[in-house]
Order: sequence, then C-alpha cells, then structure tokens
Amino acid sequence: MKMFSKSLKSLNGQQRHEYILKAFVLNKKHDDYRKHKRDIDVIREHHRFLWNDNDEETNASANESWEVRLARRYYDKLFKEYCIAELSRYKENKIALRWRTEAEVVEGVGQFQCGSRKCNIRDGLRTWEVNFAYQEQGDRKNALVKLRLCSDHSAQLNYRSKKREIKRLKNAENSKRCVEQIKSKSSKNEMNEASVKDKLLDGAAEMSSLDTGHEKTQDETAMDLTENVWNKKLNIEGEPISRETEFERYLEDLLL
Repeated sequence: MKMFSKSLKSLNGQQRHEYILKAFVLNKKHDDYRKHKRDIDVIREHHRFLWNDNDEETNASANESWEVRLARRYYDKLFKEYCIAELSRYKENKIALRWRTEAEVVEGVGQFQCGSRKCNIRDGLRTWEVNFAYQEQGDRKNALVKLRLCSDHSAQLNYRSKKREIKRLKNAENSKRCVEQIKSKSSKNEMNEASVKDKLLDGAAEMSSLDTGHEKTQDETAMDLTENVWNKKLNIEGEPISRETEFERYLEDLLL
C-alpha cells in the first residue's frame, strides 16, 4: 500500500474499492493467469476410477488430448489391489474410495494398516469386498473392490448393510467347522498310523532276528574257509619249473 499511498489518499472508500478491483481483480493479465490449470487440476477433471482398455478414446492416442493422457498416466501409476476409504459420511451411506499410491504401498497403508484415512491401527484388520457404485462423467458404474479396515471402521462400513457382516460371520463359522473336521480326521489318521507303525516295528524285529542268525552262519562259513586255506599245504613238487625260475635260483645261490 506504500506504493499507492499518495494516489489513494485523495480517494474515498468507494473509489478506492473500485480502483483496487480494476487494478488487481479485473485485470486481463490476472484473468489469463487464472485460466491456466495445474497438473492436479487436469488430473481431477479427467480422472477415472477405472479405465476401460477396450475404450476407443483410450486406445486412439491420436484423438487423445494431453489432459486425458496425463490422467491416464497417473492412473497407471496407482496400485489397484486395495482401496483407501473416506468414511466420514457413513451414516448417509456415502463412502469415497480411491486407489493407493506407491508411497502408501511401501508403508503398508491399506493392507497392513487400516485403509481408512488417518487411521494407524494395524491389529485386528478385516478384509471386505465392496460393490462400489459411483457416478462418473454422467454414467453410473459399479466396481468390486477390496478394503482392509479395523473393527471400528468395519462397523462404519456396514452401518447400512448388515448382510456383509453376517456373511463374514457365516464364513467364519464354516471355517471353524472345517478346521474341527480336519483335526478329527487327522487324529484318526494318527491312530491308524500308530497301529501300522507298531506292526511294522514287530515285523522289523522278526526280520532282524532272522538276519542275525543268517549273519552268524555266514560268519562261520567264512571262518571255515580261511582255516582250510591256511591249513592246506602247497604242492610245489608237482608244479613244473621253468628255465627262468631255475636261472634265478642259480643266481641266488651264487650270490649267497
């Protein structure tokens, strides 16, 4: 205001107000600046919760504008396994969902941490499948998505639709029954295996006793053969003597 202090002193309040509007608010350059959009504004305007790969608008790159390509590139960077939920208006049955970013996936938000915004609970999480109905570009659409929520936010999610929680309880009861049946079957199998093992051990003991007797007979026959070999005398006289052996004996006699 120091720059315009001299010129504004002679004006009254109404004139000063009109001068400020003309100089700053209604300025053409300022209006042109307001027409420029940031990247986040373009993404919000052209963003879609789910892009259809078979859509002609997304496949025909020649017909796509840079705004649509920017929104599509942002969509490709999102991770579409679990969603982040906004449950502040759960009593009105209005829930907002979005996909997770890379930073949230690295931190485990939405999978190992509650998927509700600004909730840091990591224990007692439940997985929910939600038929998400939303309106996009004037069309109503549906998408089946998954959520990981704590007990409090799970109650908020099922505030209007109790059937989802009942189905989960039924599934839990069925899983408990299956576990009990598996345990009973495993105990019966263990009993059968124990009886079979006892029979196998008895048979192995009998086979080992037979093997020891057989080993003893084999050892005795081997001892008899060795004794016969050492007790048997060599018949040297009957064997013919070659000239080489005679010559070697002759040389040995000379050396001695």
